[in-house]
Amino acid sequence: MENYKLTIEDGVITWVENADENGNPIEGILYIPKEAVAFHPDAWIFLDTNADRIVVDEENPAFSSAHNCLLSKDGKTLIKACKNSDVSKLTFLEIIGRDAFNDLNEEREEFIFHIPGGVKILDYRAFAINARNVKIVVPSSVRAIGALAFMIHSDSTHIIFEGDAELEVGAFGTELEAKDSDIEVYNSMPSILYPKKEKLTVTCPKDSKVYRYCKKYGINVLGETTN
Repeated sequence: MENYKLTIEDGVITWVENADENGNPIEGILYIPKEAVAFHPDAWIFLDTNADRIVVDEENPAFSSAHNCLLSKDGKTLIKACKNSDVSKLTFLEIIGRDAFNDLNEEREEFIFHIPGGVKILDYRAFAINARNVKIVVPSSVRAIGALAFMIHSDSTHIIFEGDAELEVGAFGTELEAKDSDIEVYNSMPSILYPKKEKLTVTCPKDSKVYRYCKKYGINVLGETTN
């Protein structure tokens, strides 16, 4: 097992080497040293979730790690999960951050995830994943969901809302939503890159904002709650 190789310039991670010389994904340890306090966007795009472990130097002022998760220093934001993360044990978690579960290099057979109670925000592309079958349970604590948070490519996706939440336009990443979005990279994509709304089902309270949003954008929605 080897560490991902990081290029760090003035405290900024400018590149993450996540494949070997033959192009095979590295499956090792993502170690964040104490001097690395930020990610450059180009490095962030290629930071995947194939790592076996995530470890942050205890003296790092910006990041922390617990249960194989990369977190903000205060432990309130999940920055990146890996294949061995146990998010359910993150006691203080409030935000699932941008691209936290995004993985460019892997198509899972199944992704089943119950967002921990106490989480309040799902950020941009939080669950932008590829999997054949997806089920995500959103607890009532979640109040805000960012654009493309559920931009999931799958054969079958079921998202279950136990409460209500404010959805930013484009939360599910479908083509019809994109027409009302002001995110240029989203509303200008080729049709083939949008998730297919016919493969998505949402379950939520019938009197909720989520229900009305799904009806507006032609997303299959079941007006009930599922425990």
